[in-house]
Amino acid sequence: MVNASLISRLSHAVDEIEKRSQQNRPWKVVTVRRGLHEDGNAARDRHYAAHPEDRGANIVLFEFYEDEELADERQEYPPAGSACEDP
Repeated sequence: MVNASLISRLSHAVDEIEKRSQQNRPWKVVTVRRGLHEDGNAARDRHYAAHPEDRGANIVLFEFYEDEELADERQEYPPAGSACEDP
């Protein structure tokens, strides 16, 4: 049989769990561009290399695009660290 003491202890434990989960920390949501045939881990690694501040995100959303868009993007924006030579 359940007595008032047990109910009180359980209620207190539930209150403590709720306090821990509501620490006013907003969730960090990151959007990662990904090709239709690209591996999700590779897209995430590429994004984190360009944006290290996004590491540790709670939620990662993928924005899918056509492979042709990837080719166009790579032509417009050379990889980081590559030097452009003048002809």
